Amino acid sequence: MKKFILPILILAFVSCDNKKSSFEYPETKKVDSVDTYFGVEVKDNYRWLEDDMSEETANWVQSQNKVTFDYLEKIPFRKKINDRLTEIWNYEKFSVPFKRGGKYFFFKNTGLQNQSVLYIQDNLNKKEKVLLDPNKLSKDGTVALAGLKLTKDIKYLAYSIARGGSDWNEIFVKEVKTGKILKDHIKWVKFSGISWFKDGFFYSSYDKPEGSALSKKNEFHKVYYHKLGTEQKEDKLIYENKKFPLRNYYVSITDDEKFLIMSETESTHGESVYFKNLEKENSEFVKIADGFKYEYKILEHSKGKFYILTNDNSPKYKLVEVEIKNPEIKNWKEILPEKEKNCQQ
Repeated sequence: MKKFILPILILAFVSCDNKKSSFEYPETKKVDSVDTYFGVEVKDNYRWLEDDMSEETANWVQSQNKVTFDYLEKIPFRKKINDRLTEIWNYEKFSVPFKRGGKYFFFKNTGLQNQSVLYIQDNLNKKEKVLLDPNKLSKDGTVALAGLKLTKDIKYLAYSIARGGSDWNEIFVKEVKTGKILKDHIKWVKFSGISWFKDGFFYSSYDKPEGSALSKKNEFHKVYYHKLGTEQKEDKLIYENKKFPLRNYYVSITDDEKFLIMSETESTHGESVYFKNLEKENSEFVKIADGFKYEYKILEHSKGKFYILTNDNSPKYKLVEVEIKNPEIKNWKEILPEKEKNCQQ
């Protein structure tokens, strides 16, 4: 298979590179836009293109696309590449199944589906049924499944979708037994999980952006709790930090549903970690680890202790035990020390 594909791809690049073609690119105007950063003037002649909602920007994109696709459609061997890739991708694909509430769940792609379909199976001898088909979320296929979470009793399935490849997500809730989509609809969700608790779930979101949702800077990430059957405007604010507008907050729940775990980040690596006692009403978040140098993954809670996988002063990771009553780092107990091989491998 590889021997057949590789020469075609190489030929495509060589042919496109060597072929002398003249393109009539649409004119891109320049504007006088200058910003001063720490005494240094920085020109931005194409600032006008940052307004993704303007008609002028839309026309520019359309004209650029015309040049691109007019060229691509004339590549003589394009159909052969398409036919060959279609042939080798056209086979059934299955995800690793998981069991919840006595039933089995797995994703399956019949071959050329844009997105894999979620199936439910009562037991290994029963025929599977479609629980959620992401391919039917939109007619043009531009809506994708971004995440999902089942309740422990598998009564409800909460799932998030992304439209047109955006980082913005929307959360919907489906009744597993009947397939009914509930009225619950959460918008302006970004960088968030879904954590069921009692008759609702926790999630993270921003306030509704003013102006363009795709080009405005996002600030003040917040954690909310949504109760089923209510409108989003009634959701309870669980956490916000008004001092640091660019930090993100991601929450999850321990398997015993006794603690809400919150990760605080300001980049793609390193985090601070907090926990909140869900058995005590209006309890405050308690910090376990501070700073953004290391990573901390809480694997389990058992008998008043957290078990955390971390690279804190251990580049190859170690497992530590943390007493909830005394969570300070000085009180941590090392269970599995860092070894020559990475614990995550």
